[in-house]
Amino acid sequence: MHSIDLLPNEGIIAQFDGVGCESPDFKGFERGELTLTNMSLVFTYTQIKMFGKDIDHTFSWALRDIKVVNGKPQLIIDKGDNHQCDILLRKGKIELRMESHTDLMKLANGINKEITGSDEDIVGAPKTFISGIASMLSGATKEVAEAFTMSGLAKPKGAGKAVSRTCLGCGAALHGTEGDTVICEYCGRTEQL
Repeated sequence: MHSIDLLPNEGIIAQFDGVGCESPDFKGFERGELTLTNMSLVFTYTQIKMFGKDIDHTFSWALRDIKVVNGKPQLIIDKGDNHQCDILLRKGKIELRMESHTDLMKLANGINKEITGSDEDIVGAPKTFISGIASMLSGATKEVAEAFTMSGLAKPKGAGKAVSRTCLGCGAALHGTEGDTVICEYCGRTEQL
């Protein structure tokens, strides 16, 4: 990793190697190292010279120059396999291509934390084929449970008294009609009200 000059009150949060970057500050697309500090984004790349000494280039963008709308930094995250993040600045934008989704997640969530002070993740784990199937099956199980009781007989909606209680598995609130069988949306436990 290249060494970068930090201000006295500036610290490194994360560093990434092999990052592709396109910015109006330099021509074209370059691949190099990206450093996220508590104050800025620093991109460094080396221009290889055929004859003579290689030249290191460093570009820095203050985090305060990232556009914030409704309390959220303006980061456009590609949902595909490109691991791309466009960072909208007050003047222009930076296009970054990370090597992995983990790096993209670490960068976006780190920027969000530094700008907003919130520990809330704005980028989570990628959705996979298996997680999509699990989500579909979970929804289907809930629909079947709502349509039929444990004995398999259809139950008319609206019959009976409204009941609320806590799940014996995780303590979450369960709501429904007395006698209904419900599935806890948090732990998946099946209980009869």
